[in-house]
Amino acid sequence: MGNIIIGIVGRDEVVNGTVIQGIVKNNLKYLHNRCSYIGIISFDNDDSIDYDVLNLCDGIIIQGGCDIFPYHFQIVDYAIKNNIPLMGICMGHQIMGLYSLKKDENELVKVDNHYSKDKRHLINTVPGTYLEKILGEKLMVNSRHLYCIPKVNKPFIVSANSSDGVIEAIEWIDDEHFLIGVQWHPEDLDNMDNLYNFFISEVVKRRLKNF
Repeated sequence: MGNIIIGIVGRDEVVNGTVIQGIVKNNLKYLHNRCSYIGIISFDNDDSIDYDVLNLCDGIIIQGGCDIFPYHFQIVDYAIKNNIPLMGICMGHQIMGLYSLKKDENELVKVDNHYSKDKRHLINTVPGTYLEKILGEKLMVNSRHLYCIPKVNKPFIVSANSSDGVIEAIEWIDDEHFLIGVQWHPEDLDNMDNLYNFFISEVVKRRLKNF
């Protein structure tokens, strides 16, 4: 779809006793043949990050994970200030929500019935949001998280909710910004082409606009 570079923020995993930084392979199935290069954005938990790495990215994905570090919020801030499209998945969605609240991970709300590798549940998109246009009024999603965000502050808005009140998606999309976060794991579903295609199309459009 375009000569673009997508950076995926890596996460720590322990393999055979060795800590590695990796990305979820299923994300690649939705990015394959949609961009020219996919790179891993790897940072230690440091107070400062290398913006030269971020400068290479036309779009950024913060994937799911367990540990939130200061650099995650710096990446969100960079994307906002430089009009770089950003998609947050599960933990990435939570990071974006916390950024809007200017809070740390201790402000997340514990949920007891949203973690299952096999179970799916229905969510409702908010009328008039971009997510509704992309995915429709209702959709079945997977649920693999122990925490959720309590709310978001403008200019972010809630774009989907579960029946028990969990915020399932947020967005901030205008002429200068494209940020979308989903609480579920779209990479593990087979019907999320529209979501990834929309993200990539916005990356291409905004990259061309900035040239």
